Amino acid sequence: MPLTAEDRLVIQAAIELGGNIWENDLLKDIKRKIKDHCLTTTSYQCCYCRTDFTDEFRMVMDIEHILPKSIFSDFMFDVFNLSVSCKRCNMRIKKERTDFLQDINQVRLSPIDPDQYLISHPNLEDYFQHCEYFSSTHNGKKYIKYVPLTDKGVFTYTYFELERKEIECLSENQGVRIAENEISENIPIDLTNEIRQLLNR
Repeated sequence: MPLTAEDRLVIQAAIELGGNIWENDLLKDIKRKIKDHCLTTTSYQCCYCRTDFTDEFRMVMDIEHILPKSIFSDFMFDVFNLSVSCKRCNMRIKKERTDFLQDINQVRLSPIDPDQYLISHPNLEDYFQHCEYFSSTHNGKKYIKYVPLTDKGVFTYTYFELERKEIECLSENQGVRIAENEISENIPIDLTNEIRQLLNR
């Protein structure tokens, strides 16, 4: 998705205005262009969990900055750092975290080196070489399964709590209601993961 010279002028104007650059109204059309491009490159799926966005409202999907824009603002508009993700993966799990990087300082020097990432990078690698994703629907019931193939696949599976997605899918098919209330976001992530493991036993 090459940005045009006009796009770059608009981006520069937004940067010069300062503040929360990404939310500047000047960027509305550019962000739409970015989202359209990223949806095409991911085949209308979340870049992390492969949730299908076909026929979904655009508000259920986010433009994803693989390297968080709050920390790596220099890469805010770089195509290698942009994709689309579901609200679950982006806002509930990944947020502004950087613990999927080998070395936060080294990645600044080599941001397009896939070896700098512990997860499968949505734009630098083929997701399915690291993790297979099976999805089928039978009589209105959906079944999903992830099969990690590499260390990155295992890390991606664990990091984005993909086992939980599998369990939720099976539970719904069996008529088990999933609790709507999530564990408080004020609880540290490692403790949250332990609580979830206990609840899923």
